[in-house]
Amino acid sequence: MPTPDAPGEFPTAFVDAVAHAVKRADAPEVDVAVAIGLGWYLAALSHPGDVIQCAAAARGDLAGLAAVEEGQVLDYCESQVEVAFTRLKALVAKAGLELPSLDALKERLKDAERRSEAGHVENRVAAVLGAVDFKLGKAYGAGRALLNLTSRPAPGATLASHLTEARVAPVVAAIDDLSSALAPHAGHSVRASIHEWRTSVTGGSVVAAEHDETWLALARQGELWRALLAGEKSGLDMLEIEDYVDAAERLSKRMRTVVLRAVTKFPEVVILVVGLLAVGIVVLVAFRDSAAAIVAGAGTILASVGLTWRGAGRSLGGLAGKLEQPLWGAELDVAITEAITLLEREDPKRRDTAAARRKVALALGRARE
Repeated sequence: MPTPDAPGEFPTAFVDAVAHAVKRADAPEVDVAVAIGLGWYLAALSHPGDVIQCAAAARGDLAGLAAVEEGQVLDYCESQVEVAFTRLKALVAKAGLELPSLDALKERLKDAERRSEAGHVENRVAAVLGAVDFKLGKAYGAGRALLNLTSRPAPGATLASHLTEARVAPVVAAIDDLSSALAPHAGHSVRASIHEWRTSVTGGSVVAAEHDETWLALARQGELWRALLAGEKSGLDMLEIEDYVDAAERLSKRMRTVVLRAVTKFPEVVILVVGLLAVGIVVLVAFRDSAAAIVAGAGTILASVGLTWRGAGRSLGGLAGKLEQPLWGAELDVAITEAITLLEREDPKRRDTAAARRKVALALGRARE
C-alpha cells in the first residue's frame, strides 16, 4: 500500500490533473450554420456558370442513379433558400426588419432572368442579415464566397485566374472571424484546406494541374467545406483510425519538444533534480540493502525543497492538461485538413488520406456531365 506521498502517487496525480484540465468543446451556433447555407444556395442561383457543374450540385443525393438535370438543381437550391428564410424569419423580425420576397425569383427560376433576380435577392439579404447580427452577415457572405470560389464561372476559366488571392482572402477572413461560432475543428481545417488548394494552384503543382478533373474535385471540395462549416458533417467523422494514430504520433513529438523547451527555461531546477538524482545513486550504492529507507529519505529530501511526488505529478499533469487540449486539437485539425483536401499529397511520402474521397468526387462530377 503506497504511503501518503510515495512515488506511486505520481501517475495518479498526473492523470487526475490532465482529466481536470481537459474540457469538451462547445457546440456550433445554429443561426450561423443556416446563414452559411443561405449564402451558398442563393449564390448557386445567381452564379454565371452552368448550375449543373457548380459546387451546389456536387451532392450524392442530387446525382442518384440518373443524370442530374438543371431543373432538379434549381428546385433544390430554391427549396433550401426557402427553408433558410423560414428559420431566420423570427430572428430578423425581432430586429424590426424583413427578408425580401422570393415570389419574383420563383417565377423566373427557369428562365434567363433567374440570375439577375437571384442577385437582387442576394444583395438585399446581405444588408438585412448584416444589420441583424454581424456574425450572420459574415456567415452569409462566407457561404456566397465559398460557392463562387469552388464553382467554375465559365468553360474557359483557368484555376490560376480563378483561385486568386483576391477571391481566397475574403473567405479565409470570414472563416477566421467566425471560428468560435463554427463547429469544433471546422474553421481551422477548412481554412487550412483552402490555403493548400491556393498554394498548389499558384505554385503550378502537378497535384492541381489545369484539367477538367481538377475542377470537378474543386466543386466537390466546396461541398465538403460547406458541410463542415455548417455543422452538417463533423470534422472528426472524416477521420479513420490511422488518422488518429498519426495525430497521436505528431502530438507525442510536439510534447517532447515542449518539455525540452520548458526544461531549458529553468536550469536551476534541472541542476537540483540532477543533484538529487546523483545523491540517490550514491545512497543506493552505499545502502543497497535498505530500499525502503532510500525511498523515504528521497521523499524527505524532495519535501525539504518544496517538491513531492504528488506535487510533481499534479504540476506536470496540470501543465500537460492545459497543453493537451489545444495541441491535440491542433493535430486533429491537421488530420482533418488532410482527410478533406481532395488533392494528392505534395509529399509522396505522406499517406494520401483523401484518395477514396477524391475518387468519389470525380465519379459524382462525371455523373453531372
